[in-house]
Amino acid sequence: MVRKALLAGVLIGVFLMAGNSLWAQSYKVALMDLPSAPLYRELLQGIAQEAGAKLDMQVVPVARALGLVETKTADIECPQLVSHNPDRLRTLPFDYSTAVIYNSAFVLYTNKAKSVDVANLKAGNSKGYVIETDLSNLTSFEFKGSPTTSLEASLKKVDAGAIDGFIFSQTAGDPIVKRLGLTHVRRQLYDNFQLAFALQKGARGGPADRMLTTGLTKLRADGRFDKLMGDYVKSAKYADWQP
Repeated sequence: MVRKALLAGVLIGVFLMAGNSLWAQSYKVALMDLPSAPLYRELLQGIAQEAGAKLDMQVVPVARALGLVETKTADIECPQLVSHNPDRLRTLPFDYSTAVIYNSAFVLYTNKAKSVDVANLKAGNSKGYVIETDLSNLTSFEFKGSPTTSLEASLKKVDAGAIDGFIFSQTAGDPIVKRLGLTHVRRQLYDNFQLAFALQKGARGGPADRMLTTGLTKLRADGRFDKLMGDYVKSAKYADWQP
């Protein structure tokens, strides 16, 4: 009888564990195809583990990632720049997550022979500078930018003087400048932005948002976030150097 009771207890435990796994909420995630994609994948895996969720993650081109959330093909997109303009929240075709991953310096890359006034850009770009950025960032700046589907191509155009500038995160842009040896490029800080997750419109405060908040909070509390992201977060602070 005792053995039967123990066996029954073990079977119930196994069933419950399997049930929890089967019933765990699943979310589709679009990761931008950046050099940091493996790091974000590991971060999201940790978040899902802490929150008891399942994630179906795919790495897609930068220009396509946000569109998957906007068309409700994906539940979450990562990473996403948070605009400084709160009025834009009402018109954006997606929501920002409540959880913020970290702060990142965004750099304006220009040709050394061309002078671009950051203050003028932030005031709306009355001088008509041609500044490229990827599609996911177009609604985040104070001026109308030109979309690009290739970070490398944009930086090469800057180096050749074909466009006035390119804005992107320091952590993604700097490695390309160094790898390609773009010596005609000048760097200057555009601004610091929060990086978060993009959610489907109306999903802020919903299950996906709560999962991200819960998982990220637990990761920070047990020190796993610092072990995983600490060095990367430090590298996101603006470094004043020139090619």
